Amino acid sequence: MTLRQTPEAIDWHALRELRDLFLAAEPVERPYWVSRDQLDAYDRTLGERIGWKWDAVLTELKARNWSPPSRKLTDFGCGTGIAVRRVLHAFPGAFDEVILHDHSAIAMGFARERIQAEHPGTPIRLGENEIPAEGVVLISHILNELPPEKLAELPEVLAKADALLWVEPGTMACSRALIAAREKLRATHTLVAPCPHQGACGLLLEENAAHWCHHFAPAPAHAHQDPFWGHFRREMNLEIGPVAYSFLVTDKTAKPDAGLSHLIGKPLRVPKYLRVLSCQESDIAELVASRRSGSVYRDLKGPASPALYKFERRKNRIVGGEWVGNGE
Repeated sequence: MTLRQTPEAIDWHALRELRDLFLAAEPVERPYWVSRDQLDAYDRTLGERIGWKWDAVLTELKARNWSPPSRKLTDFGCGTGIAVRRVLHAFPGAFDEVILHDHSAIAMGFARERIQAEHPGTPIRLGENEIPAEGVVLISHILNELPPEKLAELPEVLAKADALLWVEPGTMACSRALIAAREKLRATHTLVAPCPHQGACGLLLEENAAHWCHHFAPAPAHAHQDPFWGHFRREMNLEIGPVAYSFLVTDKTAKPDAGLSHLIGKPLRVPKYLRVLSCQESDIAELVASRRSGSVYRDLKGPASPALYKFERRKNRIVGGEWVGNGE
């Protein structure tokens, strides 16, 4: 079994530089993976935080009773393979082949080893540099890296995929880019999540220009107690708490859900009530809930994750309903 690096062995300065490169929101023209130690350090820290986002997305997909429509899994820009490992864990036995793509050969090799260590016997093929669209396609945190011309090509290429699971940072820029892709992909795919409808995105309306589609993935309980994450917090100046993300899941064969609402962002707590931004087929609306809303008020106060509900409304007031994030 491969021993992971201790906090003292991690080059935190190099890790901060890598973080800053990703946050710069500028096209990356060169491979940035330079060594196995760097990949291991990233996988344990920033990569693990991305894993929390994937966990949240996969939990929501299970709540929606979604299952992969293809036994082939392709990861475009695999990095350390964190997305593939989370998907294989969430859907054991669902895939016959994993295809890894990355601009870095060392990253693909690292990802293959980690996948094989966690999921022995999984057939893995290393792809070429062209953009793939085979089976279920995973995309994770590429919007800050690809040049505009490559981003413009993506929806047309991805239209050939059986399904798409796409996770990005929860920034307004990434959300708007995902919405642009969504609007093109809904011509060929069913919109699975987070969208509770198949129509045009309500956030494109002028009155919603200040909002963006983002959500929060909870950190696992152990991260708040593990000394390693305390060291990470001090070195990286990042809190160990809910991590913001945007995402899009499409599927050529899925049947649309009906009657669902999906929260955007976090509920705003005001004395005696909560204010939430909610997306549903009819609109995107600011709704309020109080103790008179029934048991759904407790879930909203949490807030529960995934933030998927069936609301009973009287205009902009939630008068009842239930959380459906547990898949019931």
